[in-house]
Amino acid sequence: KCRKLPKGLKDWQAFRDLSKKIEDFNTVCPLLERMSDKAMKERHWKRIEELTKFTFDVESESFAMRNVMEAPLLVHMEDIEDICISAVKEKDIEAKLKQIAADWAVQNLKFSGFKTRGELLLRGEETSEIVSLMEDSLMILGSLMSNRYNAPFKKEIQLWVQKLTNSTEIIENWLIVQNLWVYLEAVFVGGDIAKQLPKEAKRFQNIDKSWIKIMTKAHETPNVVQCCVGDETLGQLLPHLLEQLELCQKSLSGYLEKKRLVFPRFFFVSDPALLEILGQASNSHTIQAHLLSVFDNVKTVTFHEKEYDRITHIHSREPETVELEKPVMAQGNVEIWLGKLLKASLQSVHAVIRNAIVSIKDPNFELMNFLNDFPAQVGLLGIQIIWTSAATLALKNARTDKKIMADTDSQFQIMLDSLIEVTTKELSKIERTKFETLITIHLHQRDIFHALFLMHIKSATD
Repeated sequence: KCRKLPKGLKDWQAFRDLSKKIEDFNTVCPLLERMSDKAMKERHWKRIEELTKFTFDVESESFAMRNVMEAPLLVHMEDIEDICISAVKEKDIEAKLKQIAADWAVQNLKFSGFKTRGELLLRGEETSEIVSLMEDSLMILGSLMSNRYNAPFKKEIQLWVQKLTNSTEIIENWLIVQNLWVYLEAVFVGGDIAKQLPKEAKRFQNIDKSWIKIMTKAHETPNVVQCCVGDETLGQLLPHLLEQLELCQKSLSGYLEKKRLVFPRFFFVSDPALLEILGQASNSHTIQAHLLSVFDNVKTVTFHEKEYDRITHIHSREPETVELEKPVMAQGNVEIWLGKLLKASLQSVHAVIRNAIVSIKDPNFELMNFLNDFPAQVGLLGIQIIWTSAATLALKNARTDKKIMADTDSQFQIMLDSLIEVTTKELSKIERTKFETLITIHLHQRDIFHALFLMHIKSATD
């Protein structure tokens, strides 16, 4: 309407004053809209008051737009806009902080049972998720820390960063201590190792009591942040427990090393398996489950029916059996009697081989009876002894006996044919594997001698 007034009026002072007032109002309108935002708090109005030297009684019921318009808004327009923008940004920061606080108010630790001792463990999967959530929250807090509008909340942001950083560190230590505690609990609570390491067993008893104390506190205060940083209990106790557990583990490692040096085959066995062997050493029969780890193809042993600890036979996976020449008493330190069992096994296998050689030299020797009476490995050795002896004898006498090379070659072929014939019959899987291996070895031997025969070799030196 002002613009539509006659041109003559535009030179009047009243027109100019009115026109300026309208222009100023149009200019200040966007600013008024920003100032009316719900993000504007008392602290923002105080900053505007300090800037404009004008009092805004925003809490008064009579506070109206005209009160705002009386202030020199245009003079400080840019600064007031910055204050309004910061109010919106601060509202966003405040909302994120409230969300973080709300999220961690409902995050509780989850527990799982341990043997028959109750819920003494943190659940692995759920606890890993908690650590992951903490890392996410710390990323958000990191972005808030670098936000230039964070001044009103800086202390609160720093407090949450400290809380979550410390909680993350405590939970990570907690899980390390838990894994070590579970590992060593099997060693030092009951079992035979505790008796041999009394000092470490006593140390672990104290650790065990502290662990139960920690888990009791966690059950009483299951909230993650409150439990971790509500007081200094976990922050101080967990590093101490970790240090004590590592001392126990170091002593245990030294103990295992000594056992391995006495019976070197224990080097083939993992620490947990060796601990199981040593921890059950008072019952000699428990070694059955670990024999394949320390012996080459000794799967089980036979204990005497009446003498509980007397070992009389060894058995392979196939299964084949060798009777021990001298039975072994599985008593005392397991590494000692396992060494005796190893020695007895070697002596007994040597005895079987000696018997095999005697059998081969018998005038009534029958190949198939021999192979059925002796273990497969001795059978393989037997046919190689037969071949070597016959081949050596033939080469030695080839110059004086014209037929010996041909006869020996024929003998080796007959041996091969008899082995092949066995495979045409019904055999067990193990028996078939045994005879196929014998055929493979003897075929190679036969071919070597047959080649010597065809080349008319008459001496081992030809």
